[in-house]
Amino acid sequence: MPGTPPPIDPRGPRFNQAVLTAALVAGFLADARWVVPVWAGVLFLGAAFGPRYGPFLRLYADVVRPRLRPPADLEDPRPPRFAAAVGVAFLVAAAVAFAAGAVGLGWALALVVAALAALAAVTGICVGCEIYLWLVLGRRKATGAAARVPAHIVDGAERTWVVFTTPYCASCGPVAERLRAGDPGARVVTVDATEDPDLADAFAVRRAPTVLLADAAGEVQARLVGPAAVEGYVKAGRSTAAR
Repeated sequence: MPGTPPPIDPRGPRFNQAVLTAALVAGFLADARWVVPVWAGVLFLGAAFGPRYGPFLRLYADVVRPRLRPPADLEDPRPPRFAAAVGVAFLVAAAVAFAAGAVGLGWALALVVAALAALAAVTGICVGCEIYLWLVLGRRKATGAAARVPAHIVDGAERTWVVFTTPYCASCGPVAERLRAGDPGARVVTVDATEDPDLADAFAVRRAPTVLLADAAGEVQARLVGPAAVEGYVKAGRSTAAR
């Protein structure tokens, strides 16, 4: 299996989605239909070749990001690239509709993209990303791929927290320490997703920190993404309830 690509700052895709939303809405209000194929091309560059080639993704990386604090977490670039590819398909269909004289259909397709991009930009909920994960997990389920934490990680412990990290994750260390303090009877293991991409892929890890709680058999009892989810889980006392 090919290695997992380097993680990215999730704020980059959200910046791209915010600009996309503004451009499509402005285009709709002005009936500037040329905006749709132009943005199909913009999204295609980022989806096909990566963030370095997406104009607004590059603008974020070179101009905006240096002025911000480091991100609290990072994510796998493949789900947002898949989401961008879906957006390309919709915008190409919209451009074809315009060419065929179906202006209403064209703008309807374009505004679907704008609405989903706005949702992702404002809330971080990326529908295309979730579809990607569903497809990946569904394929593994269909092929019978195991979804258990390996025995050498669990090592016979009744409860094991597996914290997927990356070399760039500023919050991963504190998350592991919070779990040790909040659930002292459990085993806590950190796994660098860039060094063990097969294991990260097996659990569709797309953002660090992603945390799994496994039982003695390696069965996953909980999956948490991000420091806030871990803090909420520990404060709710769910980790001790799993004993």
